Amino acid sequence: MTNAYCEALESLRSKPCHELKEVGDQWCTPDGIFWGINAMFGPLVLDLFADASNAKCPAWYTAEDNAMQQDWSEKLSTLGGGAAFANPPYSRATQHEGDYITGMRYIMQHAMAMREKGGRYVFLIKAATSEVWWPEEADHIAFIRGRLGFDLPSWFIPKDEKQKPTGAFFAGAVAVFDKTWKGPAVSYINRADLEASGNAFMSQVRFEAERMLARMAKEPEHLPVIEEPAEQEKPAPTKVQEAEKPEMPLTREDILSQSGITVLACAVAAFGDKEAYTFTESRYAHTWAADSVENPTMVTIPQETISKALAFIQQDQANNTLREFVASQGFDNDDLRQSVTERLITVSKECAEEYGLSVGQFIAIADDIDHAAWQNFRHLRVAVREAIKPYSVWPGEVDVIFGQVGQADLLTEPLQNKLKSHINRMWLERMPSVEIIQSANSLVQAMGVEA
Repeated sequence: MTNAYCEALESLRSKPCHELKEVGDQWCTPDGIFWGINAMFGPLVLDLFADASNAKCPAWYTAEDNAMQQDWSEKLSTLGGGAAFANPPYSRATQHEGDYITGMRYIMQHAMAMREKGGRYVFLIKAATSEVWWPEEADHIAFIRGRLGFDLPSWFIPKDEKQKPTGAFFAGAVAVFDKTWKGPAVSYINRADLEASGNAFMSQVRFEAERMLARMAKEPEHLPVIEEPAEQEKPAPTKVQEAEKPEMPLTREDILSQSGITVLACAVAAFGDKEAYTFTESRYAHTWAADSVENPTMVTIPQETISKALAFIQQDQANNTLREFVASQGFDNDDLRQSVTERLITVSKECAEEYGLSVGQFIAIADDIDHAAWQNFRHLRVAVREAIKPYSVWPGEVDVIFGQVGQADLLTEPLQNKLKSHINRMWLERMPSVEIIQSANSLVQAMGVEA
């Protein structure tokens, strides 16, 4: 089929040289990423958007074939099973004789139609959950932690030395359309782990290929003859009941158990710590966590909210460290162990806020005091505060900045320590002194003293 899109693509390929901005939707999936996806969701046997130079699968559709006019489900059947793969084009939606050639919204619609006919369709896409084409109805979304880079097409001839891709492109995700899917709605995988899995898969393939070549070189007369299987009459299709569609985790408990502490931290920071979240709130938290908690690019997050999420994660890590410490003390009674853990976590948080005490320092103090004090909140607080005095000496820079904060000296001693703890953290993060003083003045005002 000849159309304007194919003609423009052929003209681009035949140019004597190219600029990066001309590559458009022709960036290629790196082998390590593809084979990692294949190991997770394959075998992938049909590349839906490709050509002879970049196809990742034994069978593929070209732009001339127009994948959106093809029956993917039937094609997979003729290939003997397996799944289809797509690194789809993101070009503006275009038509030829009334049929769409490109357009992510229409590609996703066709994927859903093929899902209903049967088969698995695996898409490597941008983790852009706010886009109108985002596949809300996909059976599974695997968010990839770490930004993805893509390969230049084989026909690309750089116009000059500046035409070299730099850095990563965007946060990615794998969308799976398969109505027989029984797994969770959402999962996460690190890009490095995905690439490692893909590289290991390729190593196995190379090993087997080299062994076959060596065997063929020794016995050329015994080369295998591959015969096409005889065409068999297909049984009449039967109506298959659609599998129950998994949902995005919405409750606090489900988000923590299914998606992990990072996603929960993003949800709590953005929408508060509550028992359940809306679908939109959960999706927002999942998108943020899949991108980068500290430096998100796919969603706009206020710095204050980012700080809340990081603090939540840090507190969870501290709590786990304390739980491990208490577990090592050899308590025979589970209720006693749990109550001691709760007391130590509570007092540890207080000491972190008032004195900037790390969980390691707190554990050293808690282990050094009389363990009988662990049985009572008041006794524990008194014993810890008495032992904490050597730790309450701040760096000279903190005292200098503290002296420039309006009316900080009017605060009670615990509040002064809390203020110094915040100043110390900002100083360790190398914030400019002017910004630290401004933030400290705001904190003093919030503590009830007019700065």
